[in-house]
Amino acid sequence: MMKLAPTMLILEDNFHNAWARAVQHVLRNGLKIIIGDPSEPKPIRDACALFELTGDAIGQIENHELHPQFPFQHIDHYCREFTREYLSQYVEKPELERFSYLYFERLAIYDGLDQIKLLCDSLADQKSAKIASNRDQAITWHPKTDLGSNSPPCLQRIRVRYSGNDCVEVHITWRSRDLYTAWQANIVAIIDMLNREVIRPNQCKIVKLVDYADSLHIYESDTTEAKRVKLLPESPQKQMRLGVY
Repeated sequence: MMKLAPTMLILEDNFHNAWARAVQHVLRNGLKIIIGDPSEPKPIRDACALFELTGDAIGQIENHELHPQFPFQHIDHYCREFTREYLSQYVEKPELERFSYLYFERLAIYDGLDQIKLLCDSLADQKSAKIASNRDQAITWHPKTDLGSNSPPCLQRIRVRYSGNDCVEVHITWRSRDLYTAWQANIVAIIDMLNREVIRPNQCKIVKLVDYADSLHIYESDTTEAKRVKLLPESPQKQMRLGVY
């Protein structure tokens, strides 16, 4: 019988436990498969995943709070890659010193279009008209360069929709996602950028985040460490503020 990657739905108001639950699920149920190409095969455990994050999870993301077992903790440095200051310095670098892609470059300089500014303007229009739109999105995919590429962007699309009462819903779509080492950092950096560039300039706030990945995976080389990930009773940073630790 053919084995297929499972599809999982995680509804959470705790950012850390959304990650921890996903890690445990993929380790337990993920399809063992090899991705990449013959020159660089990558064994993974894989799933298709949809997250809905609300409540405290949004504040945890906005406060740059990371699960204490999340392996990448240099979040402020990573967030800088989503700033216009960093982008202006990046585009001046020789091509050999650039990455194969930079998310903010794809979003803010896309065939001459600043999609992030357009999202900001579109949100202003939605708020002014008091009418939500399903049309306002920014994309990263360049078919001419990305189809057949060895390193096309993982992030595909960001959608922003006005929900009334100065509230906003954000959707993020990925073709591929490293769950164990990248998931929390990706979300924190993207939401940090959207708040700075789109949401807060319109005096709005994010109340719901939907994050979808076609392939959410853990590399087999990370499974030993990933198996140590635990659910938290509450945000560790919140516990510290309350004097629980």
